[in-house]
Amino acid sequence: MLKPTRPAARCFSGNFTDGARWNAFQPRIGDIVVTTPPKSGTTWTQSILALLISGDPHVDAETSMKSPWIDFSIRDLDEVMGRLNAQTHRRHVKSHTPLDGIPMWDDLRYITVYRHPIDVYFSFRKHAANQIKEISQAFFPNEYFSQDPSEGFGVFLNDDFVEAASLSSIVDHYRTTRAMEPADNLLRLHYADMLRDLPATFARISAHISITHPPALMQHLIQAATFDNMKANAHRFTPSAGQGIWSNDADFFDSASSNKWEGKLSEAELAAYDARMSDLLPGDHRRWLEWGSV
Repeated sequence: MLKPTRPAARCFSGNFTDGARWNAFQPRIGDIVVTTPPKSGTTWTQSILALLISGDPHVDAETSMKSPWIDFSIRDLDEVMGRLNAQTHRRHVKSHTPLDGIPMWDDLRYITVYRHPIDVYFSFRKHAANQIKEISQAFFPNEYFSQDPSEGFGVFLNDDFVEAASLSSIVDHYRTTRAMEPADNLLRLHYADMLRDLPATFARISAHISITHPPALMQHLIQAATFDNMKANAHRFTPSAGQGIWSNDADFFDSASSNKWEGKLSEAELAAYDARMSDLLPGDHRRWLEWGSV
């Protein structure tokens, strides 16, 4: 069994996460780990990996089963690891934990993805609203998802709900990645760049994991990874599709847009965000976290 090059330095746990579950993970050379703050492009990246690994535009990505969330404590650990260990193809797994909270192996590939923090906030609100009510109420703080987005936004700015992606937890995740760069086995992506140029994103991921296909097939795979196609085929791409988690499986894929706050937050609220971000993150790093490679 591969020994980690760097063991986890922190252990994250909460209502539904348990970092100690990584101790049961049996890595293989070439495994791919996707770790992002919630609602930052996790499922999109997993779907791209499923398409590239299979070379099949019609692949049943079935991410929650085939690309499991290792830290997710709700699923039986033995069942998750048994399903993962039975796979014979190239494997990829998911986490929302910062890189210093999971073990790292030189022979594995890591992908992190980020998104403008305010877009994360609004996307998470939609995400929770689409969950069956009993599930969202059991896992997430009610004040974060107040009917009034302004009230919830104040919680997002000032509290530290790691599992619900507070501003400080997003920045912490991002800072951890930046601190580990450069690293040959680490690729950092931005949601806005993925929206602007999906073919370029495919090319970057393809090079990072050393899997490519003939140009005509790559075009079909790229088309399969568009939001319109994933929404139309939610039974193949939505995590836990058909398991009674979502009010509507297709609504897991929302608008695939940025600047979700326009017309919803006041100038004072945006100024409060700006002041908080200025305290948390310096200029160039902040610009990339918000806007990507523009």
